[in-house]
Amino acid sequence: MSIKSFANLVIVTIIAALVAGWIVIGRDTGSGLRGDGTVMFPDLAQRVNDVRSIKTTRGTFTSTLESREAGGKITWSLKELYGYPVPIEIVRAVAAGMAQLRQIEAKTARPRLYGRIHVSDPHTDKASKGALVELFDAKGGKMGELIVGLDKGSVLSIGDIYVRRPGEERAWLARGKVPVPDKQVGWLNQMIVEVDLPRMRETTLFVPGEKPLRVYKNTQDDRDFILEGMPKDRELKELFGAEDIPRALQSLNFEDVKRDSDIGIDYAATPRARHFTFDGLIVEVWAKTVDGKLWVAIKARPDPAPKDPAKVDAAKIAADVAKINGVVGGWAYTLNEFETKNLNKTMANMTQPRDAGGDPSKKKN
Repeated sequence: MSIKSFANLVIVTIIAALVAGWIVIGRDTGSGLRGDGTVMFPDLAQRVNDVRSIKTTRGTFTSTLESREAGGKITWSLKELYGYPVPIEIVRAVAAGMAQLRQIEAKTARPRLYGRIHVSDPHTDKASKGALVELFDAKGGKMGELIVGLDKGSVLSIGDIYVRRPGEERAWLARGKVPVPDKQVGWLNQMIVEVDLPRMRETTLFVPGEKPLRVYKNTQDDRDFILEGMPKDRELKELFGAEDIPRALQSLNFEDVKRDSDIGIDYAATPRARHFTFDGLIVEVWAKTVDGKLWVAIKARPDPAPKDPAKVDAAKIAADVAKINGVVGGWAYTLNEFETKNLNKTMANMTQPRDAGGDPSKKKN
């Protein structure tokens, strides 16, 4: 048998196994019940705007989305992550998603089969892959609850999920979506800073115990960033090793968050990084290692001495400063491994003896 024929056989076998699994689940309705497209929570559809808190339980963790009303505006936050803001779009997707669910086909009523479609109750089954979603009104009254299971759309169809009401044996295939993140941080907007790379002029790193490390461009039209003070007998280990330092601000996402006061960020100390743009923005990053994790805090401000004042749009810079500080003010974050590495770069670890490893333009980041 040729390699191509064998590969095709493997693919066909996998598809057949998946289809067989769905057929077994699909046939196990137990009572011959059929869904008729009935809305699962008819009362909720009329009161969805009254939802004031959402509690979800998945695996071993609980997420509580809480609302606060001020000045006629309702904002949301995640209790378990220190009250970090939750985008209203995420809240609406969950509440409206439950309100719009329609049951289209009865499924298993056998508890031993719940695991196949992820509808076992996470309160009683710690191995459950489902998520229990509970909606509450302003007085704490429960408006609806549902165990959200496997998304069937990933295999055979689009817009169908397996669900089960707590306390009921029967599971259902429902039409609609109730998005519940796998991790608590998934409730949040993890993007905290966005400054396009073409705006970046220079960045200086202040790594403890090392000389300040500066990368820069002389003009905005320059193609590459220059590593200041690199000895002539050394070269960059990576082609974009210098550019990656200011590039961090282009789309900076976090992985975990805490209050900056809990981390003990000292804003009076020298920052770990100071970024400058050509058009008059400064973004500074402070860092502190706690229990082996590097936590960072960020502040933005106008450049008091821009290189080219004619390029500065004061109103735009003021808006950028307000936007960035409005997101990051009061918070400390952990970043992914790549961005953490960029905050710890030194002349020694980002360069090598010239020609020691070949042409750096052929190296990958």
